[in-house]
Amino acid sequence: MAFVDATVLLDFVSSLAVLGLLVLCFSALAPALRHGWYVAPCLGVFFALVVGLQMSMPLSPTGGVIVDMRNVPIALAGAFLGLRGLVVCLCLAIAMRVGIGGVGMPAGVLGMLLAGVVGYTWAAVQDRLPLGDGGKLFMLGLAMNLHMTSAFAAPPDIMRWYFAEAAPTVFLLNLLCVPATGWLLLREQKLVARGSEASGVDPVTRLLSVSAFSQEVAHFHGSDSDRSVTGVIAVTLKSTRWLTRTWGDRTVEQALGVLRLRIGDVLRDQRPLGIDRKERILIPVTASEMNDLRPLRTALRRCASDTPMTLDDRVNVPLAVVMETYALQHPAQPAETAREVHRATTSRAPSTARVAAKGSNRSHRSDGPVPNGVSKATYHRLFDETDAQMRRALKRA
Repeated sequence: MAFVDATVLLDFVSSLAVLGLLVLCFSALAPALRHGWYVAPCLGVFFALVVGLQMSMPLSPTGGVIVDMRNVPIALAGAFLGLRGLVVCLCLAIAMRVGIGGVGMPAGVLGMLLAGVVGYTWAAVQDRLPLGDGGKLFMLGLAMNLHMTSAFAAPPDIMRWYFAEAAPTVFLLNLLCVPATGWLLLREQKLVARGSEASGVDPVTRLLSVSAFSQEVAHFHGSDSDRSVTGVIAVTLKSTRWLTRTWGDRTVEQALGVLRLRIGDVLRDQRPLGIDRKERILIPVTASEMNDLRPLRTALRRCASDTPMTLDDRVNVPLAVVMETYALQHPAQPAETAREVHRATTSRAPSTARVAAKGSNRSHRSDGPVPNGVSKATYHRLFDETDAQMRRALKRA
């Protein structure tokens, strides 16, 4: 019995070591994950190879029970590689499972899809969870067990055996391995983010990191009485998904760099411009501007939309932005400013911003004056129709 237990322990440690390869590869390529479109697919290939290794290294904790951890790398791919990396990982993993065949193949493929969807959904909502990193990863491990419902797609006798014999072991393995491996991947992510913060300036957009931005806000706030900072405007570039899908990842960064230059030309007072982790441009707002934000918001919107961005010296790409405003309580204290920006980044957007993000422009219609001889209702209707036409043109392009 002791020999069997030692064998099971050795198999388990071997499977964990294979999962550790994910961390090594991720740590090597994570710094380039944001700036290279090919990095996430390459990591997706590697995660899929680990899936194949897991399928070839099953565990047998008790007699007659054989399980593996193939779905753990898939869930982690969805959580940390984004949609592009997840799709590559799923395609290769499903191809390998189909190649193995067997009566359980449909259930196995469905389980892989469920694991990937759970991981990707977790990545989308994790910032809204009122938990620490450990709690969030535990929730990922718990939710990832949803893939076990794919056993209902298996023949009845296999389904009954799975839930009676294998499901408890798979449940415990998921609760142990997903948070542990996820914590190491999350640690690598944070190390990369910390290194970017330490550099102070984004290497592509030339916008300040949040920590550097907070320090410069304190300098700007204390430089003159007319520069008393009381808030921050966060400018979000619209149609980022369309830009990424049509022209590549670097296009969004190029657009943010273009907006940085245009905003600097509009403000002309050397105020610092930052960028948060949601890729929103951060602009400090003075007390006089906070009394009436309409002129500033209108100028910012026009500097973005009046002139299209030129790509490859031949393609004109229209730009549009959405803006949110946050108050700063202690602009002279960089640490407090950074915390307030972080809270604004992780909290859900105000209702007006959410409406604007969904395509409705009602939250900023009042920024521009209504032309003489035109009623406000007619002006708003024409504004919405024009915006809808522009969106349809972008989709057709």
